[in-house]
Amino acid sequence: MNKTIFFVLTLILIVLFITNSELRANASPQGDYSFAFKWGSEGNGNSQFLRPHDIDFDSIGNIYVSDRELNNIQKFTHDGKYLMQWGKEGTGDGEFRTPYSIIIDASDNVYVVDRDNNRTQVFTSNGIFIKKFTAIGADSGDTFNRPEDIAINPSSGAIYVADTGNNRIVKFDSTFNYVTKWGSKGSGTGEFDHPHGIGVDSSGNVYVNELKNPRIQKFDSTGRFIKQWGSEGRGEGEFTLPLEHLFVDHSDNIWQVDGEDNPRVQKFDNNGTFITSVGTGPCIIEDSVKKDPDRMAENHNCDGKFHQPEHANTDISGNLYVVDRGNQRIEVFTPTK
Repeated sequence: MNKTIFFVLTLILIVLFITNSELRANASPQGDYSFAFKWGSEGNGNSQFLRPHDIDFDSIGNIYVSDRELNNIQKFTHDGKYLMQWGKEGTGDGEFRTPYSIIIDASDNVYVVDRDNNRTQVFTSNGIFIKKFTAIGADSGDTFNRPEDIAINPSSGAIYVADTGNNRIVKFDSTFNYVTKWGSKGSGTGEFDHPHGIGVDSSGNVYVNELKNPRIQKFDSTGRFIKQWGSEGRGEGEFTLPLEHLFVDHSDNIWQVDGEDNPRVQKFDNNGTFITSVGTGPCIIEDSVKKDPDRMAENHNCDGKFHQPEHANTDISGNLYVVDRGNQRIEVFTPTK
């Protein structure tokens, strides 16, 4: 082999090595989870959605999904089989105007943040209305303004509401008696620009994200700022705006649904250290397919991928359920280790 050929081959090997290294560095991590199954299609029938938004589980593993456009809550078995639903558009008890977020307490009561009615409603697990809350303290006149999320301390039962229109977090005790509030509009620590998602860990720490600031803030149970993490970008621990919701799992890990331009769910420990990421996209299913339940079930092109995910949650076994509202369905992932 003459020197010229040797030199050219060496250059090619160097270029290939650098290119492969860059690809590995820039690759979106798929995470330690594998796609398991899915359900849902576009429509107003059973197991169909128009804009599915939030998801939670009761003590026996039944699944509840809120739909912002259908103004209802649908209930499923742990494997996605339809059980029942309740709700319709309106302002009365048991009616909704944009049921945004849901959470289920230790007694299997279902709390629904009824955003455009500026209230939270509480139901039994079978959809029977129990009570509603619209103000901070009885007769205070200090009312919610388009609240968007709710969290419950798993130990004390304390309730936290992201009162989005007022750019604040409001804390109540387990019977919804007002305790405290914090926050104002801004981008500094303890300030919010459209607080969007909220979660509480087993120690009572509160985690809040914002639609318009690429970060997660951590507070103690009284609202004292502890730390924050995140910046705008597509790398590990970075976020694309507008941010979607977060939740805290049974092991106190923090999960963040990224913006629609970089659809994925990132997992962190409760100090903000990146652990893994699940899903890629965007992967858009055609309208003609989305409206046909049979074709949706048979279509596997977007399995494990998202188009505009909004909320996610994990069940007691650690399986990850992602509400992929752009594709009108729920996707489920199982941990692989």
